[in-house]
Amino acid sequence: MNVVKPSKSEVVLTRLNKYSCVYIITQTQKLLTNPSEIDVNSVEPLDYVLITDEQPESLDENLIMELHCLKKIGKIIADETSYRILRSQIPKDVLIQATPNKVLVSEGLIIKSYPSENREASTPVTYMITLENGCKLFQTGQSPVSKILSKVAREEKPDITFLPVGFDKISIASFLKSLENIESKLVIPYYGENIKDVQRTVKKKGLKTEIVILEIGKPFVYKLG
Repeated sequence: MNVVKPSKSEVVLTRLNKYSCVYIITQTQKLLTNPSEIDVNSVEPLDYVLITDEQPESLDENLIMELHCLKKIGKIIADETSYRILRSQIPKDVLIQATPNKVLVSEGLIIKSYPSENREASTPVTYMITLENGCKLFQTGQSPVSKILSKVAREEKPDITFLPVGFDKISIASFLKSLENIESKLVIPYYGENIKDVQRTVKKKGLKTEIVILEIGKPFVYKLG
């Protein structure tokens, strides 16, 4: 994977799998969301790993342990169920438990946890991440966006929102419904197989939200302003 070094006003985003694993790099920080099915050598030492739920697409215990043993993890922020799974293997001072509507990190960057509408998981959360350069990312995990998260987005006004597409035939319709409920400068579809179809469908329907498709393993540079 190509290494791109961002300027102060840039954020480099890389999808690392077909699910919701995203590598986030700024000039001073590195974050990883929902790591699974990736090569540990594809990431540099991380300040934060964020886990939205305990589903295998979001939480790979062996991968987390490997990253930890290689000293590639600063802190792990995890939903309640994932936290319980990891606390027998990971030192307590590395783990931060995430429950909805909490400020989890407030130094250097801001990470807040919000509710999730992912019905397949036990205690899922979503994350609003404000990076040190002011860029705000909404990591929804596998959650669609309806009334609760729509309100969050209106209040937080994220620059970038990651929205799941899904793996079944009705997934694009569900994505479009979430898209109508989100207020974000840019939306990045992920967690799905028909990602490129989304962009074409959005254009056909005349929706104005900017959509960017991230190819797996290929860095995308977002510039603020």
